[in-house]
Amino acid sequence: MPEQAIPAVRLQGISKRFGAVQANREVSFDVAAGAVHGLVGENGAGKSTLMAILYGYYHADSGHIEVNGQKVHIANSQQAIALGIGMVHQHFMLVDTLTCLENIMLGAEGGFFLSASKAKVRAKLQALMQETGLTVQLDATVAELPVGELQRLEILKALYRGARILILDEPTAVLTPQETDQLFATLRKLQQLGTTLILITHKLKEVMSLCSAVTVMRAGQVVETRQIAAWSEEALAESMVGRKVTLGRPEG
Repeated sequence: MPEQAIPAVRLQGISKRFGAVQANREVSFDVAAGAVHGLVGENGAGKSTLMAILYGYYHADSGHIEVNGQKVHIANSQQAIALGIGMVHQHFMLVDTLTCLENIMLGAEGGFFLSASKAKVRAKLQALMQETGLTVQLDATVAELPVGELQRLEILKALYRGARILILDEPTAVLTPQETDQLFATLRKLQQLGTTLILITHKLKEVMSLCSAVTVMRAGQVVETRQIAAWSEEALAESMVGRKVTLGRPEG
């Protein structure tokens, strides 16, 4: 296999059961390096569980994962981070009483309270913000900030920890239209910089405008994966629900 064809992520035969519930069943697909890959499906389709397995929160009952062509065992999120995988959850993983800078350092830096350590981290973050276009008030307390900035903080935190594969779980669910536009500009910039993005969503217009490929899941299984040019909103909706769907259009 030529080097350029090696996917950033390959999921092969991933299955996961919680008691009587089969959350994922023999899930297999590739995520191309440098792509924005949409993972879509109705609530309960198994999307978030699958990505939680990739990020080390859950362990698959069967199947395997490859990252950049290497078969890996991801036992926890620290191992995922070490492999260059980051995840921005729908519900942010931040400490309200700490500053943005302190949240980024928390769990990532040994000398948390040393001013020299803070200065080093600040310099690296300022360089990252300049490179990516992300804007975060590093000295503001998390509790003071709007949702859009908190999300940027989560993205910045993942990048600071070395993420080259970034999973975003329903990232626009809590954003205003303006914040959504800002997020998409950021994601396009990250893609230009070579970051691989996996977008968990059910918003089809966003998928069509941002993604380069899409995998549809239904009832814990992959229905199909196609390049975005091979999808329409109608085809995506039908694949998600398993029946004919007529999307509303203005008359005339």
